[in-house]
Amino acid sequence: MPTVSLIHKNLHFEVEEEKILFDALDNQGEKLPHGCLAGSCGACKIEVIEGEENLKPPSPVEQNTIESIKEFYESKNGKGSMDGRVIRLSCRARVRGDVSFRPFK
Repeated sequence: MPTVSLIHKNLHFEVEEEKILFDALDNQGEKLPHGCLAGSCGACKIEVIEGEENLKPPSPVEQNTIESIKEFYESKNGKGSMDGRVIRLSCRARVRGDVSFRPFK
């Protein structure tokens, strides 16, 4: 089973493949920030530190929300401030292998 790591808390969880990240951790008692749980609000945004390739590619809804988050962040912090950063939504990201992340602020 893949291991999902919350690097800001030094916690590690084994999760079943193809499970949604938010649900997999919630089922094990770890509460992540969230809002709509549908991929539209962006409240569950995370920054993937390692294992981006081990998440199923974003759906169109998730991708649109990610693009809005990046646009907003760069409007506040300067163009290029998102370079090299991988943002996903924990309520939509499906796990296929080991992933390390932290909430995105």
